Amino acid sequence: MKWILSLSAGLLLSACATLNEEDCRQGDWFNIGQEDGAAGRQLGFLQEHAKACAEYGIRPDQSAWQRGREAGLPLYCRPERAFREGRRGKHLSPVCPASQLPLLERANARGLGLNRIEQEIRQIEGDIRAINTELARLPADDPARSNLVSERSFLRLDLLTLRAERARYL
Repeated sequence: MKWILSLSAGLLLSACATLNEEDCRQGDWFNIGQEDGAAGRQLGFLQEHAKACAEYGIRPDQSAWQRGREAGLPLYCRPERAFREGRRGKHLSPVCPASQLPLLERANARGLGLNRIEQEIRQIEGDIRAINTELARLPADDPARSNLVSERSFLRLDLLTLRAERARYL
């Protein structure tokens, strides 16, 4: 039993590492930096790699990583990426040039708005399912049914409104 717990703890700790031993030993720091730039990671993220690789006695090549990150940032600092980040509920990472920020922030805000609408739609759909379940449980002559049917009607109207609003985002 103890070895299972040790193995589980080891797997959890390794899952938190940014790089595995092979990545650290291979040392392709330019490509690692490029991937980090394309993901919108800030300069301080190199410290996470340093921690991950320290257990193997390897230090990152900071210069190569920074050059790669700079090469990857243009992939992140694009309106379509800013929109996608927002749609996933994420704010734009503060890594893009100031000259691009107005456009990127608008795209990100649009994605965040769509994310909010989609969350509301999921919530209302869940509420409607719960009401339908309750209606199925109640006898046909139960007076509580009319309140539930009325509430469901209002939720369906809200759902239609939100779906129309979502269509404007897409």
